[in-house]
Amino acid sequence: MIKVDRIECPDILNTGILPESEGEWESKDAISFFSYVANHQLQYRRMGASGVRIKESFTVYAAKEVRKQLKKMSHGKCAYCESKITSIYNGDIEHFRPKGGYGETNPITKPGYYWLASDWNNLLFACPFCNQTNTHEIYDNNVIREVVQGKLNQFPLLTENDRLNYDHGNIFFSDPTNYKIALELEETDRLLLKPCTDTDIEKYFEYDEIGLITPSIGLDNFEESKAKTSIRVYALQRIGLVQSREEKVIQIKAQIRRAEEAMINLSSHIEDSNEIITWFEGILRRELSILHQFKESNKEYAGLARFIIEKYFNNLS
Repeated sequence: MIKVDRIECPDILNTGILPESEGEWESKDAISFFSYVANHQLQYRRMGASGVRIKESFTVYAAKEVRKQLKKMSHGKCAYCESKITSIYNGDIEHFRPKGGYGETNPITKPGYYWLASDWNNLLFACPFCNQTNTHEIYDNNVIREVVQGKLNQFPLLTENDRLNYDHGNIFFSDPTNYKIALELEETDRLLLKPCTDTDIEKYFEYDEIGLITPSIGLDNFEESKAKTSIRVYALQRIGLVQSREEKVIQIKAQIRRAEEAMINLSSHIEDSNEIITWFEGILRRELSILHQFKESNKEYAGLARFIIEKYFNNLS
């Protein structure tokens, strides 16, 4: 998992503009719907043209232009596991704070963060294995076991005392100052790492040579809880993903060996002419450039690559 830089919000979700965007209209309509306690256990219904609520849930977030921007933002990778998904799947539009309700098991607590259903800052591009619940075989202390994992409606906090509720939804537009204060308080209790918010997200994880991901050594207790919770909720230890990361480690190690060979060749020709030295320096630069390309944000498993490569150079120094 790496930091994902959020890009420009698509027009359909913009707020505070005239004419009002579809996203803002739908958000305000949802706030109106859930302002009635009797509706809290119901699925949101949009207001139809005739003023009657129709059997249709949130739709604006799934617009084509939203998916296009999210895909571009994450380079076609899952924001959580960094697997390239666009060649075999459209990808899920993921609500970081769940829109319908929250909780790990049924029945979930309703309503959810309905006012954020069309909020650009709450949306991510994800694969179905991270975003939905599935039965996975995972590695757990060198033992393979079968579990049901995946985010779905989960949004765990350190304490429920600071969780946002429908009252905060009511002030999302009308009192942004107090809403921001409440949101920042909830953020201090958040147990899931968010790629677009946590600038230091890579410090939370380490990877070994067979592709396993673990919390980094040296984290404080709260940071370690966030790392462990994120690994579990996003199913980051599932066997297929671990094996894909292992393949990436093998590729990186092979490229490291090529760079080492280029370094040895350069050293063995250090007494030769400047022309020959320049030739071997060029080869070394090329091999190092290829190695560092593994770390680029658009590459699959860049977080793993950065850890493995930086660890190698730290050991050298």
